[in-house]
Amino acid sequence: MPHEHIELAQTPNGEIGPRCHTCGIRLTFGEAMVVDKHYYCWTHYVEVTGADTATVQIQREKRFWRE
Repeated sequence: MPHEHIELAQTPNGEIGPRCHTCGIRLTFGEAMVVDKHYYCWTHYVEVTGADTATVQIQREKRFWRE
């Protein structure tokens, strides 16, 4: 099999997915990040690739509904 190196697990909601290659946490295929042929959780994906989120959170002093 071409994917024998991928350890699968069942998440609490019953979905089958891979385990993180580094820490072994259960993931869904939707949340798993792929590098080469291994799946990683977000924390270890950042460690392996050096990538980070492109989202910038805006900090406001006042909320728009409290003006």
